[in-house]
Amino acid sequence: MKYFLLIFISLNLYAQDPVLSSSAVDVEKFCSGATVEIDGVNFVVQDEGFCDALTKLKEENETVDAQFVQDIIVSLDAVETLTDQTDFCLINEADLQQLNTPSVYDRALTVGPDQDRWKLRFYASHSFTTYFDTDMRMRSSRINVDIQDYSWTERSSREFFTPSTWQEEGNNPFQMIDEPTNTFTFSLEKNGNEFFLSAFHPKFLQNDQTRQVSGTIDGVEVNGVQPINKPFDGYDQVPGEMELVRNQNTHQEMIFEVGYGHRFKLLEGRLGSLVYTPSVGVGVTVGANYSVIVKEGAWWEFDDYTDRLKVQGFGGSISNRLEYNTPNKKFGVFYENKLGFYKQNHGFLDGTQEYDLKFMGNNVGVVFMLYNPKKKDVPRN
Repeated sequence: MKYFLLIFISLNLYAQDPVLSSSAVDVEKFCSGATVEIDGVNFVVQDEGFCDALTKLKEENETVDAQFVQDIIVSLDAVETLTDQTDFCLINEADLQQLNTPSVYDRALTVGPDQDRWKLRFYASHSFTTYFDTDMRMRSSRINVDIQDYSWTERSSREFFTPSTWQEEGNNPFQMIDEPTNTFTFSLEKNGNEFFLSAFHPKFLQNDQTRQVSGTIDGVEVNGVQPINKPFDGYDQVPGEMELVRNQNTHQEMIFEVGYGHRFKLLEGRLGSLVYTPSVGVGVTVGANYSVIVKEGAWWEFDDYTDRLKVQGFGGSISNRLEYNTPNKKFGVFYENKLGFYKQNHGFLDGTQEYDLKFMGNNVGVVFMLYNPKKKDVPRN
């Protein structure tokens, strides 16, 4: 174990050749015995191992953060040892509490190669999702049609989140487990490389729409523009009309993805860090489609079908995330934009439906550091 001493020279002397700038340290001057002025106070270094570590840091990083060195000097009483194993200053946690400057501790632990061990993070977000039109292929005992530019709409309960009803079931804006659409992600990160597992809970359903429909409906040939769910007009159903009341994927609907991203640090300072992460993922959709149709020749009677829970399709996504983390990196907030594409083939009435699920998600949420060994594996004297 090596020790170093920083000796206070005088409150009244002025630095002859400053070696601390706003961004970097001149390591050679600092370690040659040059006077260092910090906040009007002059210091000189008696080296017993500290400069060797600074030199090594400079070789690995080209520059050494001046603020880091300044924080270490100012908090002289808290700096205890410099180890051969870690090549950075260690601050005792008890001394850290007295300092009331946690950024010193964090900075001491992150100077040099910042991301050299696996870290585990957890992301939770509220998702605002837009679904793009798609060509639909429906096959069943009554409806055998192809529909151009079929539309899905996000089902969300956020319109019910009002101050007067927030405590009622389904209206709580913090109820992220089921309502509304949400995304949860676990990520493993090392050296800026991030591997993730995400669970996206989409809810999408058929909206009122008029589309080009071709095929057969109850045995009648159709080829033209008509409503997908004919509005009630007081008369019995006319053969060949689409009377699809519901077609929705909201129950147990999930998209599970695994993927890779790379973290680019944009900014880091006393107030925290800003990181940009582009990523790609591949996965599966799982769910149980629910569909309802008016009975043939009737208006107020319906046939409803619930598909069994199963894998519905395969696909992937690309995403871009902007993330802010506090100085200790234990907590943060983020925004993520995700563009997804999945080939779907699942139940519909007593048959099947095939389409491309194309969507763009905008996720706003929070991130928690679950495991960071750099802060746990600190050797003690």
